[in-house]
This record gives sequence, structure tokens and C-alpha cells, in this order.
Amino acid sequence: MRIEITSFGHSYGTPDADVILDARCLENPFWVPELKEKCGLDAEVQDYILGFPECRDYIERLTELLSLQAKMAKRRGLDCLRIAVGCTGGRHRSVTVAELLARRFREENYETLLTHRDIQLG
Repeated sequence: MRIEITSFGHSYGTPDADVILDARCLENPFWVPELKEKCGLDAEVQDYILGFPECRDYIERLTELLSLQAKMAKRRGLDCLRIAVGCTGGRHRSVTVAELLARRFREENYETLLTHRDIQLG
């Protein structure tokens, strides 16, 4: 089964997906001057978000839930699970969460396609 993960910015519309996640509840690196111009691909941004215990817990719970959903979908014969992760601009939080989800699914040997739709816009 293939997992397709897309990060996006709510400001630019919501993509079509089986599961849509909202990362706007996470701490926002946009408001930290030295992180504003960086993105969720940068270690400093990921470290900032994961530096908050609630954010780590939130991401871990999402990861566990989606891992279970993927296993159940695969067992039912689905060939693809499409997951979209959004934040305000699609540059920091959604990219970080999408990267972490993709890493987990690859570790579980799923074919994983990762797209950051709005990373240059946010």
C-alpha cells in the first residue's frame, strides 16, 4: 500500500485527502525571528516544535493513530491512503509533521510519497 502525504497552508485551500490534519495548534516558529524565514525541513524548526512537550505528544499520538489506520486500510485491501497536514501558511508546522509522518511510514516499509505543496508560499 502507498501512503501519500501532502503538507499545505490553509491560506491556499485544502487538498483532497482521506485524512486532513490540522497542525495550527502547534507552537508556531513563524513568530520566532531567527526561524521565520526557515521551513519545516530545517532541523532548527523541527527542534523548536518538538521542544514543547505538548507538541511532541500531539505528533506522537497522530503518528500512532495513522500507523494503525494504515495497517487497517492495508488489511482491507486499499491501495492508497492520502494524508494532508495543514498549518496557516504551509511552511513550518505542517512540513515538520509531514516529514515526521513520512519517516515513520518509511520505517514501516510503506511506499511513501511526500509533497510540500505550499512550502514556497508560506
